[in-house]
Amino acid sequence: DCDELPGDSEDILPTGPVRPLATPEEIKAQLDQYIIGQEPAKQILAVAAYNHYKLLRYDQRHRHDDKAVEISKSNILLCGPSGVGKTATVKRLAQYLDVPVAICDCASLSKTGYVGRDPLSVMTELLFQADNDIARAERGIIYLDEFDKLAVRRDANNKDVTGEGVQQELLKLIEGCEIEINVGGPTPTQGGEQIRMNTKNILFICG
Repeated sequence: DCDELPGDSEDILPTGPVRPLATPEEIKAQLDQYIIGQEPAKQILAVAAYNHYKLLRYDQRHRHDDKAVEISKSNILLCGPSGVGKTATVKRLAQYLDVPVAICDCASLSKTGYVGRDPLSVMTELLFQADNDIARAERGIIYLDEFDKLAVRRDANNKDVTGEGVQQELLKLIEGCEIEINVGGPTPTQGGEQIRMNTKNILFICG
């Protein structure tokens, strides 16, 4: 139900220029121009995105109201084989809503402390896509592709470097938490300027 949250019809996006918040019908129509088929997925994604950004505006308006109702955000899981348009749909959605988006291939991640990209690198990428605007990045979209391939049975004799350990670290980000990332160092967690970011308002889409 796209009308479940209180607010004015002339709501605005939490980032970018002031403008009316696009309705689910308008979001779906925009996706229809670029994504062929996948009607149920586009409808559900449009309503979920609308509810998410309307929730952010509701929280912003009532953040000093002790009587305000606390509403938890919902994230999204897209299921389907390769080539059906999951990534393309997410990119088009972010472009239309004028929010930064970071696309991450989870299969390339490794646990923090090991060689390679760690889960915090997705936050560094989102910050880069937001032109280092922390407030804008904290209201962006992160698409975690190949998320299901992380939950693999590991060999008892080997360390869990790329499987469940990575998934557990990502789940902390998805649930919403404050993290510190270093920007400008040799890796997202070594050297450079330290920045604190909150993930509770980021829309996570797992593929």
